[in-house]
Amino acid sequence: MLEIDDEAIERMITLSSNEKATDQMIKDTIKSLNIKTTLTLDEMVTVFKSYHQNCSDSVVAVSLGDRKKMRNVERVRIKLGLFRWRDFEMPFDINEFVHAIDAGKTDAEIAAMFGAGKSTVRTYRQLIDWHEAYGAPDIPVNGE
Repeated sequence: MLEIDDEAIERMITLSSNEKATDQMIKDTIKSLNIKTTLTLDEMVTVFKSYHQNCSDSVVAVSLGDRKKMRNVERVRIKLGLFRWRDFEMPFDINEFVHAIDAGKTDAEIAAMFGAGKSTVRTYRQLIDWHEAYGAPDIPVNGE
């Protein structure tokens, strides 16, 4: 299981329900998560705010000036603990994936099992860990 900074996540959850959250409050919380990405801090704030406006990852990427950033937007969104039910639609069997995680397989081993990239496996592993730690997505299935 991934190490999750519960304090930072609790602040993120609080921000999600705080309509008066400032950009600085959001930035400070995102900074505390130490997310490794090519997106800037301001772009991650945009991802956070756009998610709560029910924008799709592709719409967010375009708003950031480059549709090619869509995968980065998706990964950052998940690292921020912001996921949708559609994120669980994996290109491989989720039960086999969870079994492999439970069996202690590495991302590289799981990637080889499914013919997927290690970063894809890492993203799905994080999604499963987030779900176990913090429950279901806030956005309904038809939300995007």
